[in-house]
Formats: sequence, structure tokens, C-alpha cells
Amino acid sequence: WRNFNHLSRKPFVSFEDYLGSFRSKRRINIRRERQKVLEDEGIIIDAIRGREILRHEGLTERMFEIYKSTIDKMYFGRQYLNLEFFKLLAESEFVDHLCFMCVRYDEANNDEFCAADVFAGTFNVVKDGVFYGRYWGSLAEKEVKNLHFETCYWSAIEYCIAQGIKRMEPGAGGGDYKWARGFDPALIHSVHYIFDPDLRKAIAQYVEYETEDNLGVADYLLSRRKRGD
Repeated sequence: WRNFNHLSRKPFVSFEDYLGSFRSKRRINIRRERQKVLEDEGIIIDAIRGREILRHEGLTERMFEIYKSTIDKMYFGRQYLNLEFFKLLAESEFVDHLCFMCVRYDEANNDEFCAADVFAGTFNVVKDGVFYGRYWGSLAEKEVKNLHFETCYWSAIEYCIAQGIKRMEPGAGGGDYKWARGFDPALIHSVHYIFDPDLRKAIAQYVEYETEDNLGVADYLLSRRKRGD
């Protein structure tokens, strides 16, 4: 996603300005989707960034719990990071690049932020004008419909617009549902070495097929975006 209005040739000035890039039906659906999460469910999403993270006791630990919750729920989950890593980031100069999107309930219209109230959110990095979305998780026993989309996309985009952040990278994967929310496909390049020759050959054959397929999907989605779909 790029913070650029192709009509005005300037960055978006608000989330409503951004919605203007969608067709009328899609704008209505997005507003309705956001209303159900933020108003009907009474959800507040705070963006806690940089040194502000250190002012909220227990926030780093809570975000680690949220990160780990997704791993524990998924049979294919792999925990690459531990609590010590989260703490080291928060205690280092890199904390200036951290941005936590923190989800809590608006109970009794309490505007005071408390880490213990945060039950879902995302761990993100902001650097050089780019918002890198990374880890999502939720501790809630009952799923809030579309909360994932609101936290990872709509509220994050709204934050980027308000802060003048130029670009947002939501992470790999997702397919059509990311495209439908304003993210264009971007091909990436990575380098890996597979030690076993037979496995290396099999993977090489699949990557060749997958690359051709990805190029076709990317061209198709970009052509739809140009038509205003």
C-alpha cells in the first residue's frame, strides 16, 4: 500500500480520502465493517510507538503473549522469537522503530491506556518511511469478527496516513483479501541454498512453476486495479 492519491497526486489526507479510491459499494462495505468492530463491539485500537512503549509497564510482555498466541493456535506454528528478544528490542535503540497496534475494549469510556487491558494486536516496525506489518495475535476466547482486518489493515493504514508514512508492507501471503483492501501485489526475491541435491531439484522445479503463476496473478490484479475494480 502506498500513501498516494492518484487523483490529487498527493498523499492521502485522511482515511475517508483513502476510501475515495474505492468504488461506492466497496466504500460502504468498508465503513460498515469498521463500524461493527469499533462501534458495535466497542473496540479501541491504540498505536503505541517508540519510547512511548517504555512508559507502559508490562506492554512488551503482553505483546509477546499476543505474538505467541497465534503460534499456539496453529498446528504449523513455529516460535522463532522469545520473551528475551522482545525485551532486548524494547531496551535497545531499536525501540524507536517499534510500533504496537494494541486492541482493548472501550469499557466505561475509559481513555486511560493500560497494558493489562490489551487482548490483541500487532507487532510492527516503522523505518525510513515504511510501516512493516509483522506479527498478529489475539488472547480473546471469543473471536471478534473482522478484528484482524481492522487491526492489521484499516487502523494501520489510518495511522500511516495520519503520520505521513509513505508505504505499508503487510507481509507475505494473503491473496485476494489483501488486494481487496488496497494492497497491490509485489514480487520479491530471496536466496536460499538447499543442501540435498534431490530436494534442491524438486524445489527448483516447483519454484519455476510458482513464479510463472505469481507473475500471472500479479498482472491480473494490477490490471483490475487500473480499471478501478
